[in-house]
Amino acid sequence: MNSKNINNVVDLPDGRLTVTDNFFKKKQSLPVHLSVLVICSEVNMQLTLSKQFNLISNLNFEFNDKVPEHFSQFELVILAVSSGKEPCKLSIEKLAKKHMPTLLLGDGIDADIVRTAMHHHVQDIIPFKDIEQELFNTLTVCANEILKEKKVAPIISIINGKSGSGASFITSCLGEISADLCQDEIVLIDADMHYGSLADALKLETNYFLTDALNEINKLDNMAIKSMMAKRKNLSLLASKAYAQLDNEQNKNFEHLEQLIWKIKLNHDLVLVDLSRGLDTLTLPLVLLSSQFFIVVQQNIVSLREAKALIQQLTNNMGISKSTIKIIVNRYSKKITNITLNDIKKALAIECVFYVSNNYKLASSCTDLGLPLAKLTEDKIIHKEICTIIKQAFPIEIPTEEPSFFSKIFGGHDAI
Repeated sequence: MNSKNINNVVDLPDGRLTVTDNFFKKKQSLPVHLSVLVICSEVNMQLTLSKQFNLISNLNFEFNDKVPEHFSQFELVILAVSSGKEPCKLSIEKLAKKHMPTLLLGDGIDADIVRTAMHHHVQDIIPFKDIEQELFNTLTVCANEILKEKKVAPIISIINGKSGSGASFITSCLGEISADLCQDEIVLIDADMHYGSLADALKLETNYFLTDALNEINKLDNMAIKSMMAKRKNLSLLASKAYAQLDNEQNKNFEHLEQLIWKIKLNHDLVLVDLSRGLDTLTLPLVLLSSQFFIVVQQNIVSLREAKALIQQLTNNMGISKSTIKIIVNRYSKKITNITLNDIKKALAIECVFYVSNNYKLASSCTDLGLPLAKLTEDKIIHKEICTIIKQAFPIEIPTEEPSFFSKIFGGHDAI
């Protein structure tokens, strides 16, 4: 392909892109997800607080009229003080015994309650009249305190530029090989709500699925988050049921997806998401929480045209930085001379372009047999190319290997 003309071939008229600016309007975002229990018995006050909470992303809140027996699933309790000195003091003392960070809201709070709150080191006391100005800042301070104590796994989403480009195969290979290369706890999330093929590709038995986790979100503590997934050594999989998107009743629980993802992020080292079906309303929180994107394309005009539309949707309408996007050219062949890697880089205006060589027979064997890529063939080319992607782009620590005797003499070989 003549690189001078390639952008004309894959340029898109503005009318092809759906304008969704209102849907992706940025909220104020906390640095880490917070689950907050709000103790408040007055309905009007609940409505006022809900309005403020809904302006903040990474925040999950639940109302109760008193402190429940069990509240360990929350990271913060907000105590709305209205009337009655003794119940409020008892609540503060009960929360303090469990070392639960607590925030007080109220106007003209009794001095005795304030003394009790200060004695038990509550996070802050905010008058109702100052909620709009102070609530977000105080929640941010609480979130930063939690963040200091926890490691948060980054999310890398793998998306087909065009359907059928091989994102699921690439995701399974990246997960399996990165788990072999390091000791980090790596999670694969199969977000293909149509077919959900990762379990078969990795030959993992799955009895628990993404929709099950969303149904039981409030029961999932740190131990349950790790044990609910299918696992092989340090590689875990949260699978999807085939055609799960057709169950409208289950789909209502996708409002909890962001909360579930944060629980996974806080209990693992790296999260890889298979978004082979592309952008979907149900799974958009995964996109918005991702720190990197790999868009899988092939060496043809149609694939590049659709990939360019995807990149424009991500960057223009969803606020995704182009610097976080990388391209993987799947089934790449040097024999196809009319579309080179340089052409693809210029057409998509993405600097970082990797490739995985064309070996359809090997890829089919991996998928059909559910066997690791490294064990299927003596031809290690694809394995080396996947390793190159991981070593150059993944935020994981890979132990350095001592070079062999022969590699010291003759030199090693890396995929480009």
